[in-house]
Amino acid sequence: MASSTRSEAQHRSDAQNHSAGLSSPAQLDSAAIDALTAGEPAWLRDIRHGAFGRFEAIGQPTDRTEGWRRLELAHANVTPVLPEPSQFEVSVSNADRKKGVVAMPIADALASHEPLVREALLHARSGRTVGKYSALAEAVWQHGAFIHVPEGVELSEPIFATVRAGTYPRFIAVIGKNARAAIAESHHESGRFVSGLSDIIVGENAHLTYAHIQQCGPQTVVFSHQHARIAGGAKLVTLNFGAGASLAKSDVEVELLGRGAESDMLGLVFARGGQQFDYHTLQGHRATDTRSDLLFKSALDGHAHSVYTGVIVIEKGAQRSDAYQANRNLLLAEGARADTEPKLEIEADDVRCTHGATVGPIDADQLFYLASRGMDREIASRLIVEGFFQDVLDKVGDERLTRPLQKTFAPHLEQES
Repeated sequence: MASSTRSEAQHRSDAQNHSAGLSSPAQLDSAAIDALTAGEPAWLRDIRHGAFGRFEAIGQPTDRTEGWRRLELAHANVTPVLPEPSQFEVSVSNADRKKGVVAMPIADALASHEPLVREALLHARSGRTVGKYSALAEAVWQHGAFIHVPEGVELSEPIFATVRAGTYPRFIAVIGKNARAAIAESHHESGRFVSGLSDIIVGENAHLTYAHIQQCGPQTVVFSHQHARIAGGAKLVTLNFGAGASLAKSDVEVELLGRGAESDMLGLVFARGGQQFDYHTLQGHRATDTRSDLLFKSALDGHAHSVYTGVIVIEKGAQRSDAYQANRNLLLAEGARADTEPKLEIEADDVRCTHGATVGPIDADQLFYLASRGMDREIASRLIVEGFFQDVLDKVGDERLTRPLQKTFAPHLEQES
């Protein structure tokens, strides 16, 4: 049986914020930040005000702004909205709760786990392309979800964190030394605008498989900033899955901070109609003997458009780093479009660093073969997409996280399961 972070304390917090008028301030200004920070630690108030200052200093992006030039913004409303509390539902097995696993609103964690929350929040975040919106989310988030897997604990079941409402979702996961966990963070908001922040900390020799799933409403504009820090000997496997929203733009950053740290960064985009997806990834090698492997794939139908920019950074002194980056794009229709751009910033000399990218139409021979077996084009295309995505799903290594996603692009699986 699973339990949820929607505790009595959370409901009391909701009621207090509603009665105080905090859930919907009249406008986004310093006074609104003051209202939101009432009762919070001084260090957190300073973070919020500093972030709001950055938000105000960064201009509204246009199609001439660096990092935005390939997107079509004429029909996308990227104007921020007023903050509404994010309502996460987090399920943790009772067996894992008995092991000391914690899942609660961040507001509650500030009272019971302040040092861990502070470690997650008190660091510089670059947000190379969604900086304005990540700064705003850092300033005005409410409630959010906090997960802590203690040192040495191995989860018996994945943790599922789902948010269906709110405008600035905030997520923190701290995995202790030698722990092992699987976590899925799923977004299904349907409002006009969403901007979220996710912070992941993986302790020494720990292992985390983390999926970030974006299946928001068809008219929603979504910005996401994910930042992970990996200690020595630890490994993080991430999967970013994008299928919802009208425009979705994400910064996904992984910092390999300790010797022997490893990262597998995986991504899947399944876009239709006029959807736009833009992913900017960072593989940050900050220590010796680190390894990162990235594979992002997109399948695009209709007039959908994907943009991928991948940056590998190997700092001076991060010798014997091993980094690989690949972006593959499958165009299912003549109107679909994919742009890809790899970037390398290497300051060490004893490294191995490679990258590759492909963009191409669906294989006509495969379609012909499937048609000869009596399949119509739509079913045949979905089977090809399923095969195109399969190696990414296999690399995740946990079907408990990936099996539900397959039904998004291969609904026939539901009939077979």
